[in-house]
Amino acid sequence: MHLKDFEISKLEKNSKTILRVEISTDEKGEAVQQTLLVIRGNKDGPILLLTGGVHGDEFEGPQTIMNLFHEIEPEKLSGSLVGLVIANEPAYEDANRCNPIDGKNLARVFPGDPKGSVTEQIAYWMGEILISKADYYIDFHSSGSDSEMPQMCGYFKCNSTGNKLTSQDMAEAFRAKVTWAHPDFAEGRTLSYAYDHVIPAIYSECPSTRCVSKNDLEVYLRGALNVMKLIGMMQGKLEGSPSKYYLSGNGDTDQCVSATTDGFFQPDKNLLDLVKKGESLGTIKSLSGELLEEIFSPIQGYVGMRRMLPSTHVGDSLFMIADGFKS
Repeated sequence: MHLKDFEISKLEKNSKTILRVEISTDEKGEAVQQTLLVIRGNKDGPILLLTGGVHGDEFEGPQTIMNLFHEIEPEKLSGSLVGLVIANEPAYEDANRCNPIDGKNLARVFPGDPKGSVTEQIAYWMGEILISKADYYIDFHSSGSDSEMPQMCGYFKCNSTGNKLTSQDMAEAFRAKVTWAHPDFAEGRTLSYAYDHVIPAIYSECPSTRCVSKNDLEVYLRGALNVMKLIGMMQGKLEGSPSKYYLSGNGDTDQCVSATTDGFFQPDKNLLDLVKKGESLGTIKSLSGELLEEIFSPIQGYVGMRRMLPSTHVGDSLFMIADGFKS
């Protein structure tokens, strides 16, 4: 079955369904597949889409979706929960951020192309069949293998959704340690696609550990359940404490403070440290210890991302600084 043939209305109510769907073919002509976990509730209600593994080296999202599928009972659900466990399976199998077949980053190619490369086809069918037909959307991320971000939930402030609950409502209900509001967005993302289709959407991040963090997994599970309660899919009160930090900024990891030389990177600041404009953030040194570059903050704000790997090359993202604001 190809993803284009997936129709949630064809599944029985009060049921759980596991689907293995084709979405493209690789250079050998073999099928590139995805796993969908779908719960149709006992009553009518909204469709909530969850996606994990857009980047193949981020694992909290897939685990969250698997756990929710096994924990939630259909008879207690109004509406449908659609979980795309790993969006980019070739990247996951390679434990890599990008798809090894065509070298592309799935989070940069939306809306994709049905006749394009493998990654572009994945983006196209994800958007056409899953995102555009959802009422609400959560995209789970976890920093990746070469950088780290705080445990957070992000959204676009400009996402006007008419009479629906907004992306901000969802983000604040998620109750991560950090809520990050983006005044604008870069094209090619899952959330920019959702924005173009007027679908309230949020994404999550957490520090990468190359395995699944128990604490972050618990926050992701609680956050997803809170959103389900918010939008009327489940009964109950929201759990957890409101965010401790509220940040603002475009959050685009392609527009960070970047290295201008190769060398050994040594950060001097931790995640969520408050820094002043012009304050030193870290250094890049030669392998003999000679200072090659000192990195300074371009603005006052909070450290929202930092590179983890010491091995650094020209153009590598080192830090992202975000403004703080009151909710």
